[in-house]
Amino acid sequence: MAKQVLKTNDLLFCTRPFFEATKVLTYNFLDIAFSPYDNHWKEMRKVFVSELLGPTRAGLFNDVTEMEIEALVQSISSHPSGTAINLNNKLLALVFAVMCKVAFGKSYREEPFRGATLKDMLDEAKNMLGGSIGDHLPILGRSLDKLSGWNDRLKKCFGNLDGYVQMVLDEHLSEISDNGDQKDFVHVLIELSSRNNANGSYGLTKDDMKALIMDVLTGGTDTIVVTMVWAMSEIIRNPRVMQKLQHEIRTCIGRKPKIQRSDIMQMKYLKMVVKETLRLHPPAPLLIPRECMNDCQVGGYNVFRGTRVLINAWAIGRDPRIWGDNSTQFYPERFLNVEADFVGENFDMVPFGGGRRSCPAFSQAATTVELTLGNLLYFFDWEVGDGLKNEELNMEEKGSLVVFRKSSLSLVPTKHN
Repeated sequence: MAKQVLKTNDLLFCTRPFFEATKVLTYNFLDIAFSPYDNHWKEMRKVFVSELLGPTRAGLFNDVTEMEIEALVQSISSHPSGTAINLNNKLLALVFAVMCKVAFGKSYREEPFRGATLKDMLDEAKNMLGGSIGDHLPILGRSLDKLSGWNDRLKKCFGNLDGYVQMVLDEHLSEISDNGDQKDFVHVLIELSSRNNANGSYGLTKDDMKALIMDVLTGGTDTIVVTMVWAMSEIIRNPRVMQKLQHEIRTCIGRKPKIQRSDIMQMKYLKMVVKETLRLHPPAPLLIPRECMNDCQVGGYNVFRGTRVLINAWAIGRDPRIWGDNSTQFYPERFLNVEADFVGENFDMVPFGGGRRSCPAFSQAATTVELTLGNLLYFFDWEVGDGLKNEELNMEEKGSLVVFRKSSLSLVPTKHN
């Protein structure tokens, strides 16, 4: 395979500033995803990686993930035979539980706040991050935003999420005073906030802590769920792939009562299926916008400092010059002789970005997807239902920042003996 070189049709250049909602919902760009590349970003990323994604929490992450997947399997097993289940809801509950328990010590998903659930607030935040009329037509649009009520809607959205994050912080402050030995990611952030730069440590402000918590909530949920739903959709739609994958999984596991992370390492075809899903269905088709730090040239075009750049991950993953004439088909075997990976230097596929600003949690995300799919296909056989053949599954898309199925994925499970 030829080494991928970014082309002008993979990049979209614009000189407009970031959307107003992005600035508001990231506490004036204090988070990891949208923060400018500077010392503040480096320190924030270091805290995020070492305290949430590092080896100190690897064991907890694995234990919680396996426990929640086991609960998911039990929930599906108890479902009335022959009836469809909404996999979107099941997988969303799983991911929320894992992320919240690892980061916050417990799942906050079902706790209502100001009449809304966490999912409702995060869905509204995604809509806000998609931008407004004023973001595209600054002169006239700002007045239209005010008249249409968009500004009030953004204010309410931020107020609800900020209040929710403050509730999480307040609960952890109380727990520290009650029991100093019980620490999770938020406890560590609170400890770091009490330090100062004089002794060489980075002292987090309250807004820094809130921005990191917001990253956990917004970046660690929908993207994983979307990937698992698209993977199951493609597997169901391709019976050959499902049969081959289930044979690999069930041969590797034998009669063991559950699948563990160590088992996944042996399943090469499962890993190819996940790669193929991310190639065809990157969760964010246009990666997070970046800003050129220096003048440069791309494909013969001058790109000036300050220009915002959007990377078209969707187009890169479907480029026939790289992936061949069947680039739009779901064919996991293409990775038998291809070394392309989630985050690499050849840029053949970039679902998690690349370089310094790539997603720091790509390894944990891939593990969650692989382990969940492995269990779903080990314990159950799946059908579309409603008299349809699996190949007839509707694959229509919708979305903006994150692209997901237009309709929820409802499938009929049959427990495998």
